[in-house]
Amino acid sequence: MTPTPWSTIRTLLSTLRHSSPVLVILIFEELIAINFRYVNTKTYIMYLIQCFLFALLYVGRQSQTTRASGYNDCPRFDYEYRLLERLLRAEFSQRETESTIMQLQDKLKALETDVKEKNLKLQLLTDAKSKALGSTYVRWGRNTCPENDTDLVYKGFAGGSFWTHSGGAADFLCLPENPTWGANVQYTGASGFIFGAEYKVYHGSNPFLTVSSEIDVPCCVCRTTRTNILMIPGRTNCYPGWSMEYTGYLMSGHHVHAGATNYVCVDANPESRPGSIDNKEGHLMYIVQVKCGSLPCPPYVENRVVACVLCSI
Repeated sequence: MTPTPWSTIRTLLSTLRHSSPVLVILIFEELIAINFRYVNTKTYIMYLIQCFLFALLYVGRQSQTTRASGYNDCPRFDYEYRLLERLLRAEFSQRETESTIMQLQDKLKALETDVKEKNLKLQLLTDAKSKALGSTYVRWGRNTCPENDTDLVYKGFAGGSFWTHSGGAADFLCLPENPTWGANVQYTGASGFIFGAEYKVYHGSNPFLTVSSEIDVPCCVCRTTRTNILMIPGRTNCYPGWSMEYTGYLMSGHHVHAGATNYVCVDANPESRPGSIDNKEGHLMYIVQVKCGSLPCPPYVENRVVACVLCSI
């Protein structure tokens, strides 16, 4: 379909010369609206201006004819002129509004894209910061980490020096279950040793409900986003402002054994290494009891099992 030629429009104007000016301009406006599909906005506006000029010329001629005939039609002329003016202004206003809406929609889409990009960058920065900060701790007696915003670094087996050895290291270690080796050497010289750890708890006063004596001790290393870790002996809960990682009981080597050990906080619901039922000894772990004297009683109680809690902030 091609646009309506202006010669056709002028012919139509001549045909409608006895019609109302408003009817004429409405017909022209509809023709121009059809033409607008095939022309740009600038051309469309020029069409409207020409249409308006045609209408003014037409109305002027009609008024001259009216005056020549001696008939006063001024009130009707003024009304139709104002109505025509309002129609044209409304048309321009509608086109401007549609253009403004399209521009605002484009700006809104651009802003939405910008917000999404900034949110993504913020999330990446937050994730990077959380990975850069934090701390680690050993959860003795368990293969899994607490469900309080912690990640498992690795799991393995508790170990240390043999219980009868007077030398060697005193600390407990959490050895990973999937070791890798450096030099492939079977060493035969003087050295220190490391053995697996076993629970040494007795049924009559065993505070643990899930393990018995002679069972190997598992462990796992956990990472938390909180930056400070504190093990508090003699408590089952943390002080205000701190978050509890886990609670348990204090364990160490036996007080008469030659091998020195550190105190560790073993989870209150410990697990065991699967298949470890033989008494192969090694690094032995005993429940810690209170002994009054230099340690005041109260608040402490003679022979009471010492609880512990691991806290973070």
